[in-house]
Amino acid sequence: MAFEVEVPVRHRTMWLAFTDPEKMARAVPGLTVDAVHAVPPADGPEGVAGDVVAGRLKLRVGAGGAGATITYRGTACIAGAEAQKGTLDIAVDAAQARGNGALAGYLRVTLAQAGAAGERTLISVVPELELSGRALEFNRQDWHGAVAALGAAWIDMLAAAYRDAENEGAAVAAVEATEPVVAVEPVAPTQPPAAAPANKASESESEKIAEPAEPAVSAASPIRDESLSKDPLAAVWNGRYEKNRWLPLITALTLFLLIKRRRRHRADKPGADSSFRME
Repeated sequence: MAFEVEVPVRHRTMWLAFTDPEKMARAVPGLTVDAVHAVPPADGPEGVAGDVVAGRLKLRVGAGGAGATITYRGTACIAGAEAQKGTLDIAVDAAQARGNGALAGYLRVTLAQAGAAGERTLISVVPELELSGRALEFNRQDWHGAVAALGAAWIDMLAAAYRDAENEGAAVAAVEATEPVVAVEPVAPTQPPAAAPANKASESESEKIAEPAEPAVSAASPIRDESLSKDPLAAVWNGRYEKNRWLPLITALTLFLLIKRRRRHRADKPGADSSFRME
């Protein structure tokens, strides 16, 4: 009762599809999933999730008016898997919803690469089932046709879900490969402005030194009384008391102050500048 289906999906992608129990079960036509009992991959066969899927399957057996629809209620899970060989065993245990019939056994699935570049996968399914009850009303050929049709539709639906994702990934990769690569020119580091030559700096400094300092008081500007208010002889130099009757006394006082200041000037250190100097 073996049958084969070839799908346009890569082997590695289909292996991921068949080793996901819930997605694999929801792709079966006529199967209603009631519950999924999770089994972690560490506890599953060969690191594959051994989730137990519980549900109801309506299976049409026979052709035309002689055929009938039988409803089975039961569970299915991945009982064994070998990734290197690409084989897995799906255990099935179900009973008729009405009556005393049952359906139990394994679906042995084998995945092999196909196509010139391995872009396709050939899937072979060998049902090893034991039937009882109402199922015995139909011959072997009827059951073979019913299981083959159900299996082909199941694989096509499962492959379609993963084919879309694979095509999207291939399209994205193709777009990325065809996009032009824009070369970014390296930006040369900006160099700080060159320092001015030392001779120019020295010339500017010499020019500053050579420039004479502006006198504090211009020669043409009038001398204010406030500027000489601290000078005891300011009145004498201005000539305001030339005809003053106190001139002899002022002259004597002036000589006395000059002599005293000159003695003080001699006592200072050589090179020291005085605050007042008589030319």
